[in-house]
Amino acid sequence: MGTPSDFPAAPDMEALVGCARQMAVRIGAEGVSDAELAQVIDRVLFREKDGWACAVEGLLTRTEAANLVLAHLESWLVDRTGRGWDAPLPWGQGSLVAEVEQALFGSR
Repeated sequence: MGTPSDFPAAPDMEALVGCARQMAVRIGAEGVSDAELAQVIDRVLFREKDGWACAVEGLLTRTEAANLVLAHLESWLVDRTGRGWDAPLPWGQGSLVAEVEQALFGSR
């Protein structure tokens, strides 16, 4: 988990949007703008879910925080594209989790 001093002042939003872009392309939502992706990430980290504060306070692990962001992005993108939940989602979860962790918290 860590202490608040173990975390950067803020996550790397540019890198997070890059990860979200990868997911969007894999899901078939190429038309979604980076600004829209950033809004979803911002909502999860700093507004409705307050994921960043939860991670900094030790309520979420690094991996849980990354999965929180990815799960909300996935739901939003699936809804946005009208894609069915029964279809396999080809976004490569394992590699993106590590990339999102890096974008959120930097290197260990």
